Amino acid sequence: EEIHSSEIQCDVKPLSSKVFAIPSVISEKMLEYEAGTADRGTGNEFILTVSLTLKSDTLWAPAGYEVAFAQTVIKKSVKPFKCTKKLRVVRGKSNIGVYGDEFSAQFSVMGAGLASYVYCGREMIERAPAPNFWRAPNDNDNGSMMQQRYAQWKIASMYATLRGKPDSTFFAPDPPEVTEGRNSVRIAYRYYLPTTPESECGVSYEVFGDGTVKTELVYDPVKGLPDMPEFGMMFKLDADYDRLTWYGAGPEETYEDRKRGGKIGIYSNKVSDNMARYLIPQECGNKCDVRWARVTDIKGRGMEFAGDNMSFSALPYTPHELENAMHAYELPKVHYTVVRASLKQMGVAGDDSWGARVLPQYRLPEGKKLVFSFRFKGI
Repeated sequence: EEIHSSEIQCDVKPLSSKVFAIPSVISEKMLEYEAGTADRGTGNEFILTVSLTLKSDTLWAPAGYEVAFAQTVIKKSVKPFKCTKKLRVVRGKSNIGVYGDEFSAQFSVMGAGLASYVYCGREMIERAPAPNFWRAPNDNDNGSMMQQRYAQWKIASMYATLRGKPDSTFFAPDPPEVTEGRNSVRIAYRYYLPTTPESECGVSYEVFGDGTVKTELVYDPVKGLPDMPEFGMMFKLDADYDRLTWYGAGPEETYEDRKRGGKIGIYSNKVSDNMARYLIPQECGNKCDVRWARVTDIKGRGMEFAGDNMSFSALPYTPHELENAMHAYELPKVHYTVVRASLKQMGVAGDDSWGARVLPQYRLPEGKKLVFSFRFKGI
């Protein structure tokens, strides 16, 4: 919500610099916000946007054309999510059921994870959410042999399992760890990842009485494994949920090394609009610094995802389906809306013409514990 705008006349000679004070009315509103006395802008952050525009028409752009911009984000401390609505937990032999006034969730004891999430009478997920460490290679990745360097994480994404190591004598998963709280219940799973050397990750779901599910993905580093292309969770929703609205960088796609042109705001498009028209299908449609995103159908029903500066995408295809197609016509018929919420996705590189890797500051850290927490809820 825009609460104020002011104009400053700038006159700075080439090869020189000047300092311009923020207009006093904006400074006062920022102070009111920080003090909690503002009558508007009561969210948990305040964004100051400075935009430099042309004063008059030129041969290459009209007056008012934006030449550059920058944003400063002032955040308040965010209180932990709380919900006092009651819920009911039913422990069965095959599933653990969690029930509230408007929703139900079924967690498999036999190894499928979150098997069902019904909100207001509608099943919201088509398959159990799963950890994801892979993104479809782009042209720059092909040049730098990204697939060969990171192939372990593609395998881990495709074949992560709750059944433990394949050489176990008894292929039965360990039951999830269930912790019941006063107004929530936490169900935690441990995934075996078929990497070399072997690795594991943990996924926990804390369910609240209003249908909110706080999800946490944890990875403890294993010596000998490289950094990963992405660290997050992948959901498959019905293809009817084909509309996306997000609060984050936009309006175009953004990546860790390609987000300086993304302006924080609220944007909307169709899920299909996030498919870039490359000659060869590849990674596309990512949004950086996402605070919340809603994936809905034509009636506004769907799922809301919320986190702290997530990377987020909603596409008609999985990363593996994109990677398998050499032309757009080879992509399969659309069956799902594929949502990926992640702590981070590595950048897209391209500092030279095929060959240079993503710069270290735009990759996920190697050899460090990774923790990604976000929430989702039906709407």
